[in-house]
Amino acid sequence: MRFSLLLAILAFPMICTAKPPVDAQSRIDVFVKGQPGGVAVVWVDADGASFFQAGRFSKDDARPITPDTQFELGSVTKVFTALLLAESERLGKVSRFDPAAKYLLPKSDAAAPPLNKITLLSLATHSAGLPRLPSDFSTALSSNPYAGVDRAALIESLRRDGPGAPVGRAMAYSNFGAALLGEALADAWGQTFPDALRERVLRPLGMDATIVALTGTKPAPELAPGHDGGKRAGNWEFDAYAPCGALRSTTRELAKFLKAAIGGKDAPLHAAFAAATTPQRAADEIGGSIGLGFLITVDPKRPVIWHDGGTAGYRSFVGFTQAGGGASVAVLTNQSASVNELGFALLDGKPPHRTPSVVKDAAGYVGRYALTPDFTLTITEFSGVLFEQATAQPRLELRQIGLDRFAISGAPAELSFERDHAGKVAALVLHQNGRDQRALRDELPPMPKEVVLPAETVTEYAGRYALNANFVLAVTTEDDSLSVQATGQGKAPVYASAKDEFFYKITDARLTFERDAAGRVTSLVLHQGGLNQRAPRLP
Repeated sequence: MRFSLLLAILAFPMICTAKPPVDAQSRIDVFVKGQPGGVAVVWVDADGASFFQAGRFSKDDARPITPDTQFELGSVTKVFTALLLAESERLGKVSRFDPAAKYLLPKSDAAAPPLNKITLLSLATHSAGLPRLPSDFSTALSSNPYAGVDRAALIESLRRDGPGAPVGRAMAYSNFGAALLGEALADAWGQTFPDALRERVLRPLGMDATIVALTGTKPAPELAPGHDGGKRAGNWEFDAYAPCGALRSTTRELAKFLKAAIGGKDAPLHAAFAAATTPQRAADEIGGSIGLGFLITVDPKRPVIWHDGGTAGYRSFVGFTQAGGGASVAVLTNQSASVNELGFALLDGKPPHRTPSVVKDAAGYVGRYALTPDFTLTITEFSGVLFEQATAQPRLELRQIGLDRFAISGAPAELSFERDHAGKVAALVLHQNGRDQRALRDELPPMPKEVVLPAETVTEYAGRYALNANFVLAVTTEDDSLSVQATGQGKAPVYASAKDEFFYKITDARLTFERDAAGRVTSLVLHQGGLNQRAPRLP
C-alpha cells in the first residue's frame, strides 16, 4: 500500500502541466453547492491532464470525491460501443453496411429478409427507425429497468418492431438500437459484449478499471451512490442492453480515453476515433450532426465532439475539440442534474442548437385526433412550430418531411394529414411499426384567459416537483413569469389563469398548485391527456 501511494505521488507532477480553464474549480464548486453528492472533472490537452473535484459521496458518507471515484456513465457507453464498431470494421470483421440480422439471426431464419434494411451504420447513427425502447419493453422494474433483459428478449423485440421501422427517414435516439449494435458486434467476434469491448477498446486504451455492470454486479467500494431529487437512487445493471449504458468508470480512466481522442496518429485506436467522429448525417433531433455514436456541434470556430449520459442518479459528459491544438473534458456527477452546460462551458464551446421546423399555416393542423376512445394525439403549435402529444406521453416536436407529412422527433414514427374538399385538415394517419392508424380531427377547446399575478405570488411556485422517482418538474421564475422543465425535456412557459392555476400554450395541459394549511405551496397536479398526476414538492 505504501509503495502504491508513493507511485501515485511521484506520477502526479508528470501530468499536471495541462492548461485547463482558470475558473474550472470555481465552476464545479458552484455546481455542487447544497447538493448531497459531488462532481469529478478531468481536463486533457496536448500538455497533459488536470483533475478537479468537489463534494462527497453522500450526506451519510463523507468520503470526498476523487479522480478514482467511480460513477455510472449511462449513455456515454454508446461511444465506446461505436468505437468497437469502427475498430471491428478496421480489422475486417464487419462492415458498417452489414445488416444487424446477419449476426443476430440464423442464416436460414425467415424473419431476416425484412430486417436486412437495419444496418450496423443505421444503428450507430440512430437512423434505423427503431423506438427508444421496444414496444414490448416492460418498465415494471423501473428502479432497475434493464436488469434481466437477455439476448433472446432483445432479438424477439427486433422481430416485432424491426420490419415496420422507417429506416433512414429521420434520426430517433434509440437505446434499443444501441443494444442491437453491441450484441451484433459481439456475435461477429463470437464473444460476449463485455469481452469484445474489453479486448478491442478498453484494454487498448489502458482502461482496465472501467467495468461493464451486468446484472448481479456488486457495487465497488469506490462507486459513489447516485442521487435523484436529493435522495439516494439505486444502481442500474444490464444484460443485453449493456451496449447502451452499462459502463462504470472514473475521471482517471476517462483521461486515457480523452488523451487518445485528441492524440495523433500514434495514439491508441486512432483510426477508430477518426472513423467514429466523421459526420455521417444531420442530427435533427439534437442539433448538429452525428458520426458513429459521437455527436458533433455545428460551430466553424470550435466544433465539439461529445456525448452525454444519465441513469437514475448519475449524469455524465465527455467532449473534445481539435481547435486550438486540442482540448477535452469529462464531467461525472452522482446526482441527477445535467452536466452538459458545465462540460461545454469548460471547453468554451457552444452547446448544440436544434433549429425548429417552422411550418407554413401551422395553426391549420392544430386539433385533437382520437385514435381510440382512450388514446388521443393532440397537435399544438407555438411560433409556427408543431408539436404532438399522445395520451400520457411527453410532447414531441414535428419536423416536416413532405407535403402534409411530418416526422415525430425522438420517435420512429410519422404523421400524415388528410384534407377535405375545401382544403381544411380533416384527419391524420399515424405511421408506426408498419401500421397506419387514422383519426378524425376535433377542434381544441379555447385556451383559458390569461391573468397577471403579483410577483411575490409567482415566486412561491418555484421548486422541484416529483411525479415519480425518475420524472421531476422543475418550476423556475424569470421576470415575474413561470417556466416548467420536465426531466429530459426543454423548458416551457406556463401562464396563470387564476391564483394557483396555470396553463400551457404549446400543449394541452394545465397545472394546479396545492397549499397546506399555512398557505405554503406543497405540491402540484398536472392535468394532461385525461390524467391528473400529483407531484409533491421536493425539499
